[in-house]
Amino acid sequence: MNKHAALFTSLLLLSCSVTAQANVKVRLLLDWFVNPNHAALFAAQSSGAFARQGLDVEMIAPADSASVPLLLAAGKADLAVSYQPQLYTLVDKDVPVIRVGTLIDRPLNTLTTLDSEHIHSLKDFAGKTLGYAIPGFEDVAMRNMLQSAGVDPDSVKLINLNMDAASALLSHKIDGAMTIYRNYELLELQQQGAKPQVFKPEEHGVPAYDELILLANQKTAASDVRMSKFIQGLNEGVAWLRAHPEEVWQAFIKAYPELNTPLNHQAWQATLPFFPAMRVNLIAKNIRHLQIIWLRIN
Repeated sequence: MNKHAALFTSLLLLSCSVTAQANVKVRLLLDWFVNPNHAALFAAQSSGAFARQGLDVEMIAPADSASVPLLLAAGKADLAVSYQPQLYTLVDKDVPVIRVGTLIDRPLNTLTTLDSEHIHSLKDFAGKTLGYAIPGFEDVAMRNMLQSAGVDPDSVKLINLNMDAASALLSHKIDGAMTIYRNYELLELQQQGAKPQVFKPEEHGVPAYDELILLANQKTAASDVRMSKFIQGLNEGVAWLRAHPEEVWQAFIKAYPELNTPLNHQAWQATLPFFPAMRVNLIAKNIRHLQIIWLRIN
């Protein structure tokens, strides 16, 4: 092999090596089916921000949202979208996951009623029927809210609605629901001509929290260089989303045409302010979550 051929071969091998390194697979489990809450993730992917960090990110909608952290802990994914309050329960149960970043930096759910004739404050929920969807969190948060207003939580009937709160409210099957998110179901109710009355948990006895966070496997996260690259790519994605919200929306509905509805477009716009401009890589700060009993009732 002559000198030029050897040089060409070396450059070809180097090129192949760089290409391989530029496409490191990252399996990301979502908390639910793809929706406007994932706009920042989609923006990072569609704008090439993840690719520029050398990542090939696969976003996977779970068959069962409750199993997401357990699949992550079992090594079936590299990252997962979860809820901050859920993390405290996971830590309490010694599930080996750790928070590495933030997706949405404030609560989205609300305790909402359509019965403005009889319900003017949290005290008026005494003896009523309330719905929720996430056991161990929303039901506990509602009890905490009621207790902060001097209402005996045991005086209220709680029903697990399994994400069907809007229709249950509209049909008057319940008096209020915790599973009314301010960037979706609240808009849906208003589109139906309803006049919802909203009680925000962070204003009524529940500590403020981040709605959606990013989890990694605690055993491997600290040594996994993909984590910091993912966070950087996500930060770039948020910047792109803020600068080009309609352009990203058009790419989003091209990828997911079934989501091209007026409600989803309105939800997309309503969610934009909820994505923080910068996320902190919590592995670097070595933060341990100790607020396990942040909203439990003694």
